[in-house]
Amino acid sequence: MQVQRVTTGAIRRAAGSTPTTAEARSLVTAARARMHARLEGTGWTTNSEVAGSWLRGAGRAEPGSTKDLDRALDLGTLTMRGWDRVMRLAWTLADLGGIDLPGEPQVRAAIGLRSAL
Repeated sequence: MQVQRVTTGAIRRAAGSTPTTAEARSLVTAARARMHARLEGTGWTTNSEVAGSWLRGAGRAEPGSTKDLDRALDLGTLTMRGWDRVMRLAWTLADLGGIDLPGEPQVRAAIGLRSAL
């Protein structure tokens, strides 16, 4: 895994843009509440537990938002299991952003995070 070197300029640019611990806690609490409400009655309690069939059915993202993900699956650079994992992460990013359905920005960010690992 490659990690970019941190410079003092990057630290100065980021000053003030990083949430405080209280702000981060509030975001996570709201995201968890959103997730629990959506998954109520399914038997799942977190995005990481949902079945792939749910992600492709009732848990479908915004129309057209998975085109990059679908292309990777078609090209064989991503497995169906990988597709599901990216979509679980996209749902988490949507929850953190207070968004009802993951859209293209959340799916692309999830792909980027997966690729960075």
